Amino acid sequence: MPHATIATQEMEITPFVHEPGKKANFGATVTGADLNSLDESSFQALRQAVYEHGVVVVKAQHDLIPAKQSDLIKRFDPEARAQHGFGAGKGSKLVGFLGVRVFPFFRETAFASLLVSRTDLLFVGQDMPFHAIPDSGGVNLVGHGYQGDDHYGLKNLTVRAIPQSKLHATPLSPEELASGQTRFNSFHFDGAIYGAPPSRVTSMRCVKAPVGPELTVRWDDGSGRTMNCKAGGTAFLSGAQLYSLLSDDEKKLADHSFWEPAPHPFAWMGTRRLRSSGMGLAPGGQTIPLHELPEWTPDKVYKFPMVWVNLVTGEKALQIFPDIIRKLYLRDSPTASERVVEDLEEIRSWVNDIYDRIATPEYIIIPEAEEGDVIIWNNWAVQHSAIEYPDSYGTRSSTAASSAEPSKADCSQCTNSTLLRAHCPLGLSLQHKPLLCCSSLVGAWIDRHLKCCSAD
Repeated sequence: MPHATIATQEMEITPFVHEPGKKANFGATVTGADLNSLDESSFQALRQAVYEHGVVVVKAQHDLIPAKQSDLIKRFDPEARAQHGFGAGKGSKLVGFLGVRVFPFFRETAFASLLVSRTDLLFVGQDMPFHAIPDSGGVNLVGHGYQGDDHYGLKNLTVRAIPQSKLHATPLSPEELASGQTRFNSFHFDGAIYGAPPSRVTSMRCVKAPVGPELTVRWDDGSGRTMNCKAGGTAFLSGAQLYSLLSDDEKKLADHSFWEPAPHPFAWMGTRRLRSSGMGLAPGGQTIPLHELPEWTPDKVYKFPMVWVNLVTGEKALQIFPDIIRKLYLRDSPTASERVVEDLEEIRSWVNDIYDRIATPEYIIIPEAEEGDVIIWNNWAVQHSAIEYPDSYGTRSSTAASSAEPSKADCSQCTNSTLLRAHCPLGLSLQHKPLLCCSSLVGAWIDRHLKCCSAD
């Protein structure tokens, strides 16, 4: 990662200076920017910073209009649709189980009948922390607690963040949480995944931060690991740094291997729960059989590369969503025979072993974001997690915007190998035409079998 301060006009980009003992090598602070009216040269510098540093904190954006936050994200990904992967306007069949947990209007859908018989999958009747802000172009309110009489057009709204007690196999007690002990909820990257690729870039503006003593984040895995942080923060780890921790043989395997989620993956998870670190699955629990899921089609179940290449720097990142993997496709070269792994316990063990190398305090950062600050991150190269805090600390309000999947387009004329190579996350050429326009998103995602990729 670059370690120099970069200036353009009044804007300055300064890499994070991490405390002694920290091994994390990503993150930067941006000052002097006005995201309501960012000129093209400043935007290009900001874009460069996001892809070089993974996570940037843009300071003092108190007056940022939600619609302008949406416009900014569209500049990162012009071909994407206006709404977020979990945004309003999506049906429950696309959004999946998380969508049901998030949007009350999804309860009157095919998912409702599933949940009536499987109340163990859902904390029924509780509002979820994602609410689309009217006329914003796809910006969501994310937070916890009462949001006021009128929050950007959302009236008298109280939201409840997803608690670790519903995500972890062995959650903290209410008393432990009230005393300032906490966990990372769930490390992940943004996206509905079924029928939609992950968002390219995500932004989150801190509107109101909770107030209280520092929290202690616990691993509770026998290691004794802890981290301290302010309430309301978001934790990040780098897929690029994780890739660098692999052995040479493991890199060869990752470079040529793929993972496949289940259809409606957040519904399919069933009663499986996360480990106490918030990274990777704990033993036990049952997935929902595919025939019991709401209607789905194979063409919307994509097969993702394990390693994604940075669009600007060319740096490789290991990017896997541990919670929702149904199959692994393992090979260590383009010509090697592929081993397909469908045993969920083998998948769980393999993925957890990889992520245990980086899910430690030395590699995780929790940037301080004051009220008015905007965090922007490369969703193809980092994973993030919310951190629960006691209700006594008060309300948290944030506005979040992410790019969604591309619009469908005719690719009959897309034959430029150089263009395809530039957009493939593996940095490989594509032998076959993708189903969506290769210029609008990474072509390797679009053929769900990814047979279009081969080494030059």
